[in-house]
Order: sequence, then structure tokens, then C-alpha cells
Amino acid sequence: VVMRSLAIAYQFRGERAAAKAAYEDAIAMSEASGNLFVNILATTGIGIIQLSDNQLHQAEETYQRVLELIGDPRQPMACVAYEDLARINYEWNNLDRAQEYIQHAVHLARQIDVIDSAAAAEIFLARLTLARGDSAQAAAMLAELERVVHQRNFVRQIPEVAAAQVLVLLHQGDITGAAHLAAAHDIP
Repeated sequence: VVMRSLAIAYQFRGERAAAKAAYEDAIAMSEASGNLFVNILATTGIGIIQLSDNQLHQAEETYQRVLELIGDPRQPMACVAYEDLARINYEWNNLDRAQEYIQHAVHLARQIDVIDSAAAAEIFLARLTLARGDSAQAAAMLAELERVVHQRNFVRQIPEVAAAQVLVLLHQGDITGAAHLAAAHDIP
């Protein structure tokens, strides 16, 4: 647990190499002690670092390992692995597979009622819907999500929703609306 906490601290400071090493130590210690929960969390942490370093193939393998460790794909703690597998497949333009993964992520994240994981997954689902050419559906999804993030005070997700809404407006040809929304939320 201490090594995982140290890894998170390194990660927040932007020291990804140190964070990865600490996560690897946490995995080794958790395997030695049989602490599956810490193993899952530390392995997920490595996947997050790999994804942020654009090591997509390694991240995919890591997240598949997370799902193996979890065992039951219906466990809410699998939502991060599914969401990031969706992001990886999106980058590879495998939109059908990305859709499958993100739907799992949204479903599982909604079971964790007190955090904003579902909002993050739903923003990605709206972006994927836009990428598939359905700007009206993406706009509707984001309008509902905007209401929910304000209602639940998920402050961190408000600019993310707005950024996705800007993309929808641009896709719909509403450059003025996109510019106003971007300015209102200080989005470059």
C-alpha cells in the first residue's frame, strides 16, 4: 500500500519513471503477500503511465492483465481498464472495439456513484459517437451529461464536457457557437 501511494505521489508530480518503478515494487510486494487489490491498482497505474507515454501496445497488454487479475468483468474496478482499452482502440481507429469497451466502462463506472468516473467515460463515449458521424446524438449525450456534472458538482469534468461540446459545434459547422463556448471555458 505504501509503495502504491508513493507511486501515485510520483505520478502527480509528473515523475512517470519513478512512479512506474514504485508501481512495479508495489506489484512485486502485493504478489508476495497475496494482496490482489493492491496488485490490480498498481497494474492499472502502470497502464495509465504507458498510455500517457503513448505506449499503446504495452498499455493494452497491461490492461488485459488488469482484467485477468479482476477475473469478473462485471466488477466496477474494471472501468478504468475498459475505458483506456477504448481509448487505445480509438487511437487505432478500431471504433467498433472502442465502442464495446467504452460501453462496458460506462456501465461499470455508473455503479460507483460517488466519483466522476462515469462522467469521464461518458464524455469519451460522446466523442466516439461524434467520430462515428452522429453529431446530433453526441450533442444530446453531452447536454445531459452537462446537467449531471453540474448537479453532482463534478467540477473537474465541466471543462471536459465543454471541450467535447466545442468539437460537436465545430463538426456541425457552428464556429461562432464553438468560439463562444471555448472562450467561456478558457479552452484553447
